[in-house]
Amino acid sequence: MKDLDSSVGSAETGFSIIIPFRNEQFHLPALFDSLEHLKYPRNKFEILMINDSSEDESEKLVQEFGEMHPELSIDLLQNQRASISAKKDAIKVGIEHSRFEYIVTTDADCKVPEFWLQGFDTYIKTDNSDLIAAPVILDEVHPEAPLYRKFDLIDLMSLQATTIGAFGLGRPFICNAANLCFNKNSFQEIGGYKQSSNYAGGDDVFLLQQFKENERKIDFIRSTSMIVTTAAQKDLGSFIQQRLRWAAKSAGYKNHFARFVALTVFLMNAAIIIGLVLCLFNPSYLQWLMIAFLVKFNLDFMLIYQAAVFFNRKASMRSYAWSSIAYPFFASGIALTSLFVGFKWKGRDYRK
Repeated sequence: MKDLDSSVGSAETGFSIIIPFRNEQFHLPALFDSLEHLKYPRNKFEILMINDSSEDESEKLVQEFGEMHPELSIDLLQNQRASISAKKDAIKVGIEHSRFEYIVTTDADCKVPEFWLQGFDTYIKTDNSDLIAAPVILDEVHPEAPLYRKFDLIDLMSLQATTIGAFGLGRPFICNAANLCFNKNSFQEIGGYKQSSNYAGGDDVFLLQQFKENERKIDFIRSTSMIVTTAAQKDLGSFIQQRLRWAAKSAGYKNHFARFVALTVFLMNAAIIIGLVLCLFNPSYLQWLMIAFLVKFNLDFMLIYQAAVFFNRKASMRSYAWSSIAYPFFASGIALTSLFVGFKWKGRDYRK
């Protein structure tokens, strides 16, 4: 992992941008606006929109966008379901129809930066990377936004800080498909999503781990010019379902470091809750609970504050104190719940 050089050379790499979508009519206009403003030769990239049985006006919006911008190579494809994961199926459809050597994925509720493809091109030319991850953050959260959105931003910044830190240590185990690039030939050579076909999610994490297991060149671009922004969940229920989906795939981690981190985080949060319960029966435990909480509070603060500076979200740190109190209960509850129940995603139910 290294910072992206501010200088941009001539564009050499061709990219196929694959974007699965399902019922995203309210988010697609912002995505299209960002794609329209990409600073990259038009003959060096294509946009493949994969419709996953949308029931709203999403498909119509894609068609209109293509008609309004004939200078862009935009193809509308229909998903072909072959597994439990509609998104992985959609990405595979896009790969099968792609013209270029490198695949770039993002989500329909995202906005991409104008020098997005230049960043990937630079890494490919200088490092010959097989898979490149890059930063993702939520849109700015309004001061009057619901508490869960403020919590969501703090939580996502902690995940991004963990991602950057793991890459920095040379032990990458997590990334985000909203900002991901990989070599198509390498993807096919390692078997694509075969090893994670039993999981609805994980088109990013499992793919990263599979590239790593096969000793492919993996990088992370730590640059503000590469930040993809994503929309917050529409309500509290959707937010909880999203986190259940994320937690569900942790059971499939094969990377030992990933398992260690996930288990450590769970045990730390569970220990704080257990300590609180013990204090109800024996107040003498309170001082030890406060020490443990303050150590965690300060360590997490240093990590998340650095992410807040990087993502220009320092104002969100006003929510850190109460979020740090709520987090052990939320994280432990989500982790335990995901062991016994499924989740809902894009209007579909996924059962255990």
